[in-house]
Order: sequence, then structure tokens, then C-alpha cells
Amino acid sequence: MARKNDEYWQQALKLHRENPVVDAHLDLAAEIHMRYQIGEREVIKKHYLDNFKAGGLNIVVSSVFVNTKDLPDKGLKQAMNQISALLCDLESVRDEVMFIKNQKDLDAVIARDKIGIILYMEGLDPIGMDKDLLWGFRELGVRGASLTWSRRNYLAEGCCNASELKDIKGGLSELGRETVKLMEKLSLFVDISHLNDEGYGELMDMVTAPVIATHSNARSVHMNYRNLTDEQIIKLAGHGGIMGLNAYESIVGADPYEDPIPKMCDHLEHVIQLVGDSHAGYGFDLCDSYYMAAPRLTFDGKRGDCLLNHKEMAEIAAEMLRRGHSEESIKKIIGGNFIAYFRKMLP
Repeated sequence: MARKNDEYWQQALKLHRENPVVDAHLDLAAEIHMRYQIGEREVIKKHYLDNFKAGGLNIVVSSVFVNTKDLPDKGLKQAMNQISALLCDLESVRDEVMFIKNQKDLDAVIARDKIGIILYMEGLDPIGMDKDLLWGFRELGVRGASLTWSRRNYLAEGCCNASELKDIKGGLSELGRETVKLMEKLSLFVDISHLNDEGYGELMDMVTAPVIATHSNARSVHMNYRNLTDEQIIKLAGHGGIMGLNAYESIVGADPYEDPIPKMCDHLEHVIQLVGDSHAGYGFDLCDSYYMAAPRLTFDGKRGDCLLNHKEMAEIAAEMLRRGHSEESIKKIIGGNFIAYFRKMLP
């Protein structure tokens, strides 16, 4: 990790304590549901709350992510189970963590220095071919979605998995286009992370509201089809969008034997140089805890995250300060940009 306890580290901690901090992607609802299945309760309190606080985190965007093995038959049930598990778990931390449904809730979280959870769908596989199910999900508190994960569904073609290097072809289906239009009608934000290149181009040509890449990096810094090209980043920024910095090792392109923080900051600096500091944020996609929740299914003992937990977020701000970036720029990146976006998109 970057050098701790120097002046930049202390300055970064102060910025995290005094300004809103956002992580725009965490598979929290899915992990809570898995842990509930093996008898755990109070998951946020036991596994996340202390690190959220230590990192000064204010807003977490929790995905609803359905594993491929549960599709298609169990997709809708799994999505409902995850939402229910999240809402149930929030009861155990209700004095410190809020469920955010609207602008008023967002402002209350920031004013009271609490932690807020925004809910969205990482892939609309659970709705199958019935886009009108989005009306129901919106009533449950879902505030956005990506059309697909790294797999094909009825709406779009996903990009390859992070461990692969494939240029997946195919654009949006007609149903996918209709779904994007409905999402805009319902004021649900659109996430383009995991969408393939052709689908990205077609989606960006039709949207009218700003979209985001909740957890993607720069392909010019590390070649991975989960990352965005310079042209895609420019187009995203042109629509008022934000790219959330992913902290997964294979997406960052970090050497497992070296400090990953400089490489993560390379991605941030590239976005800043390309489109300015108003279009970069955090969307860490920390996966290790999710995998460890179901070791019999997925976890092979190897860690994939560049951060051990959210407590280490200030390492990034400290490194950016060392590189000469201003406090005002850091405030935008750690949360200000996403706060402004969600103030615009939430009802």
C-alpha cells in the first residue's frame, strides 16, 4: 500500500472525514442474501459497518446481482430474495444506515453524516422479456440498472468476463431499446459497465439522461474489455456521466506483487486528463467478501481486490495528493461527482 502516516495520508483522511464519500458499486444485497442462507444475520454490522465508518464512506450503491446458475428460472426470485435480505439487514443498523429512495433521503444522509444505501440492478436478467416489471422494482426502491452483466440476455450482449480478452459482438435488441426508454421514463439511472462495445455505442446514441459506468476503468491504461476506450470515456462525459474506479486486480491491471494504488491512480489521472475531474469517482466492486460468503461455490482462496476493505480508500486520495492534485479535485472524485449525479437522478 501507499505510504501511510505522512502529511498526504493525514490530509486524505481529513478529506474523507469532512466530505461525502461514495462507492458506486458493491454486491452488498447479493452477499447479504448468501450469508443469510448459511444462517448469518446482521451482515452489514459484522462485515462492513466499522470499515465504512473508518473510511468515511457515506453512500454505497448496492447491486442486485443474480448468479448465472440461477438463470433463467430462479432469476426473479433471487432478485426479490436479495432485496428482501438487504431491507431486513438494514433494520439491525437503522440508527446508522439509511435506505435511500429519493433526494430527501440523500440529503438527510449527508446532513446527519450517516451511511446511505442506493439500490440498483446489475443486469436486468431477472425481468426476462417483461420490461414492465421495472415498475414494480421501482416501487421496491430500485433506482437504476445495467442492461446486462458479462453475459447475453434478451436486452443486450454483455462484454467478456474480467479474466478473458474477447471482443464480444452484438448490439441492443429491440426489447433492449424499449427498456432503455422505459428506464428514462421511470427516472431509473442507466449503468453501462459490463455492456459490450457495440451495445455501448447504440445505447449512448439513444439516451437523453446522463448515464454512468459504476465500476469500469480506462482501457488505455490496462487493456481489458471491461474497461472503457478513450472514445467511450469522452462520450460518457459528453452526456454528463461519471466513471467509477474499479478496484478489482484484473481490471486495474495491477501487479499482484506490487502496491496497486499507483496503478489505480493511473486510471483516475487518465480520465482527468481526458475529460476533467468532474467525470471520475469510485465504484470499487470489492468482491472478496462476496466470494468468501459462499466458499463452497466460488472462492478459491485467492484475493482479487486491490483494497482489503473500505477503510483503505484514503490510500487513493493520498496518492493523488502526492501527485499534485488539488483538494477540490479530490473532493469531486471521492464523492462529490456521484452526489451531484444522484441528486439529479433521484426522485
